[in-house]
Amino acid sequence: MSLDLMESRGIKLPPRETDVSGLTDVKVIDKVRGFWERYNRESSADNEFAPMDFLEILAAYPVSMCSFHMTDSLKLLVALMYFYSKPSEEEIKRQIESNKKLGIKIPVYEGLSMDYLALVFDRSKKTIHDAIKEKEAEAKKLIEEAKLRKEAREIALRELVEEEKQKIKSVK
Repeated sequence: MSLDLMESRGIKLPPRETDVSGLTDVKVIDKVRGFWERYNRESSADNEFAPMDFLEILAAYPVSMCSFHMTDSLKLLVALMYFYSKPSEEEIKRQIESNKKLGIKIPVYEGLSMDYLALVFDRSKKTIHDAIKEKEAEAKKLIEEAKLRKEAREIALRELVEEEKQKIKSVK
């Protein structure tokens, strides 16, 4: 899941890390090496985008990614990615209906799994689960705020379009 995409949709991510003064090249190389070893062991079709996601997160949060313990920023990012990727019940129903209409059996997309996040963040599933549980309320609040801002922009745009239509009608 692209961090830039999440931000463009209004999700407020933790600030990207720019102070890397305490980070060594050895730590970064070890982190990349550890990821690739794990990726090669757990390779599956579901993990197709894992290297890209891993590198994007490593570039944005290098200190947190290379830290032995998960930072609050990383925990929040894990929870945001997990909950943001989950489709709504309405979206799931649409997928099922679409599959029925087409007469095909495509698995319904259920969002990012804890296995996938464990791979991408190079952590254990338990650590990912704990991070999601700890930051669930905060992540859901940030996602809901983004949805509300999007709805407000859409309403404002519709009102603006309607006002312009009225102006055009009144000029004629």
